[in-house]
Amino acid sequence: MLYKDLSFAKTSSSGSVGITAESLAKYVSKIKTVGDVKKTLEEISALKDVRLSETLEIILAGAIATMASDVHIEPEEHNSRLRFRLDGMLYDVFVVDTKVFSLLLSRIKLLSSLKLNIKGAGQDGRFSIVAGEEEIEVRTSVVPGSFGESIVLRILNPKSIAVSLETLGMNKKILPIIQNLISKPQGMILTTGPTGSGKTTTLYTFLRTVYQPEVKIVTIEDPVEYKLPGIVQTQADPNKGYTFLEGLRSALRQDPDIIMIGEIRDNETARVAIDAALTGHLVFSTLHTNNAAGAFTRLIDLGVNPKVLTSAVMAAMAQRLVRKLCESCKKEVPMQGEVKTKIEKIIDGMKKKIEVEYNEKMWVPVGCRECNGIGYKGRIGVYEAILSNAEIENVVRQSPSEREIKKAAETQNILTMREDGVLKILNGTTSVQELERVVDLNDYGFET
Repeated sequence: MLYKDLSFAKTSSSGSVGITAESLAKYVSKIKTVGDVKKTLEEISALKDVRLSETLEIILAGAIATMASDVHIEPEEHNSRLRFRLDGMLYDVFVVDTKVFSLLLSRIKLLSSLKLNIKGAGQDGRFSIVAGEEEIEVRTSVVPGSFGESIVLRILNPKSIAVSLETLGMNKKILPIIQNLISKPQGMILTTGPTGSGKTTTLYTFLRTVYQPEVKIVTIEDPVEYKLPGIVQTQADPNKGYTFLEGLRSALRQDPDIIMIGEIRDNETARVAIDAALTGHLVFSTLHTNNAAGAFTRLIDLGVNPKVLTSAVMAAMAQRLVRKLCESCKKEVPMQGEVKTKIEKIIDGMKKKIEVEYNEKMWVPVGCRECNGIGYKGRIGVYEAILSNAEIENVVRQSPSEREIKKAAETQNILTMREDGVLKILNGTTSVQELERVVDLNDYGFET
C-alpha cells in the first residue's frame, strides 16, 4: 500500500526518480516556501491512508522549489526532524513520525542502491530526479546515530550554478581583470577559501565562459558535482588509486587546452599543474587557504620553485559567500555606533581604490513570504585577488610570509574581501551581520 502509485517517484533500474509533468506541476504550484512544505506535509499526515510516495514527493518537490541544497532527516528520541539547508543555513521544516521515518529510510536506501540490512555503518549512494527534460542528481548519505540512521540528501540542482561571470559578485575592479585572464591561452588561476565558500561554482562559471567547440576542456574532480555540456569531466577516486595527480597526468595525455583540477593537495600535483600552466595550458584550480596571499605561500610549502611560481600563476583569488538581503522586505536604517565607526574606517582605505557612495545608511533583514521569513534570499560572493606582477614576483622569490605578499599587493589597488563586502553593504546587497559572519571587519588589510 505504501509503495504503490509512485507517479512522482518512479524508480528505474538506474536509480532515477521520474516525475510526471502533472505531479510536478501539482506540487510546484502549491510549494513556494518552507512554510508551504510544512503545511502540505501536515495536510497529508492528517489523512488516514497516507502513501509513502506522496510524503517523499513533497519533501523532494519542496527541496527543489525552495532551492534547498541539502535535506536532513534526523531521528530523535520520540520522532524525527526534517530540515532544509537554504543559502548555507539549516532550517526546521517538519516533525516526522517515527514509523514514517522508518519507511522513508528504507525507500531512500532502495532508491540509492544502499543495503537495507546495514545499520551500524555509514553508506553513500545516489539517485536522480527526472523532471521533464531536466535531471537533478541527489547524493545520499546515511550514518548510524543514537536513535537510528540519519539521512542527508544533497540536491545537485543545476539551477544553483546557472550563473554568469557577471552575477558571481565580483566588483567592477576585479571583474574585467578576471575576464581578461581566463581568455589567456596559458597560465594558472587559483581560487581559495574554506569548504562551502563557492569555489566550485566560480570554477564552473569560468569553464562555461571559456567553452567553445574548438577548445578541449578536461576536469579532474572529487566528485563530479554537475554535468557541463561539451566538457570531459573525470572523477578522482583515491580509494582506487586514481588520485588528482593520476587524473592530471591522464588529462595531459588528452590533448587539452584547458584543465580544471578540483583541488591541489600535494607537492607532486602542484608541480605537474605548474608545469602544465607553463607549457601551453590554461589551468584552473583551488587551494584551501584563508586568503589570496596564502595561495602563494601554500604552493611554496608544497615545494613549487618560487622562481617559476609567478610565471605560472596569473592570479590568486580568495572568496566567501554571503546571503543576499531579500529585495521584497529589506529595510534601510541609519548606520550608528561601533558599526558606523568600523565601516567608515574601511571606507577611508577604499577611497584610493574605487569611488564609494556613502550616505550613512545600511540595510537590514526583515522577513516575508518571499524569503521564507528569513530576510535573506540567495547568496553572492565576496572576492579578493592578487595578480602576479613585478612586485609580487620579487617578493615571492624570497619565500615570503603572507604579510609580505599582502604588502606587495597593496600597489595593485584591488579590493580586499572585507572592502568588497562593505561595498555590498552600502548598496543594499547584504547586511553588516552577514558580512561579519565570514570576514573580520576589525582587520583592514587583505583577509587573514
